[in-house]
Amino acid sequence: MTERGGGSPHDGADYYGTATLVVRGVEVPVRVELRGYPEPTDGVYRWVGRVEANAALTEVLGDEQRTPCVVRTETAAKPAVVGDRDLWNRYRIMGKSTPPYPIH
Repeated sequence: MTERGGGSPHDGADYYGTATLVVRGVEVPVRVELRGYPEPTDGVYRWVGRVEANAALTEVLGDEQRTPCVVRTETAAKPAVVGDRDLWNRYRIMGKSTPPYPIH
């Protein structure tokens, strides 16, 4: 379920809401914004987005990049990779195949 209101900068997201990232066996509650698209070249559905700044996630990841994780929402749990951190301490997240949210 996407949690967003009218006129929000998150209106373009396929999913904006709470999730749990499981990184190295540690469960971290987070808030994510995700978007997905089918890649016409290989036919794989890819989803990407950002994890809002989260001190607990930063503690688990440190400066490591491209860390495997599981993204769990109310509807599904799917493997992904947590990538680089931006200037606002938000982490990039990437997955492929069925996303952890319903596709409309």
